[in-house]
Amino acid sequence: MGIHHDIEFQHVGRGREVSLVYLLLGICEDKNYRTIVATAMANGHLVQARTPMDVNLSKQLNILVSDMGMPKDRIIMDPTTGALGYGIEYGYSVMERLRLAALQGDAMTQSPMMVTPGFEAWKTKEAKVGEGVPESWGDWKARAINWETLTAITLIESGADVVVLRHPESVRRVREAIGELVIHILAPFRIYASPSSRMLVIIPPGFEP
Repeated sequence: MGIHHDIEFQHVGRGREVSLVYLLLGICEDKNYRTIVATAMANGHLVQARTPMDVNLSKQLNILVSDMGMPKDRIIMDPTTGALGYGIEYGYSVMERLRLAALQGDAMTQSPMMVTPGFEAWKTKEAKVGEGVPESWGDWKARAINWETLTAITLIESGADVVVLRHPESVRRVREAIGELVIHILAPFRIYASPSSRMLVIIPPGFEP
């Protein structure tokens, strides 16, 4: 899995645009992080540090990665989570505590957080099964998209910076929800333009996020 983050800027002193591409390499876990971190450092990329749903484990992996010389601003935390109805409450609590620790000055919890609500939501029974379920569950497609959307929005409100989604309609709804969360300073009726950076998530066939 990789994230292409294209950043355009003016080259100092030469007045020309230069495009850089950063990849998010992963998945870094406690058993394999050394090889991935070394590769990322050698090529100037970022790493995805994934741990089970636990504040201390997330912090510890960040420390291990950082101790190898990886700049803290190139570590993306992946605390993992469950989908709506499948442990999301505990995941929400862990992410919330990570954010509170960061706000209190803990440098090892201040990295951006990335979660995969698309993967988690689409493996649930509610999203996968269209037959043999109670009629009150409603339309299968609508239900599945709602499951992914609600999971993603919930995790964003708990502090997620990056959410990996699967259905285009879910992406549209989540973007709309994020727009409602924006705090408009001195211009309450104005929506500010999005940053110029672009992010593309690529998941090769057969790989999990």
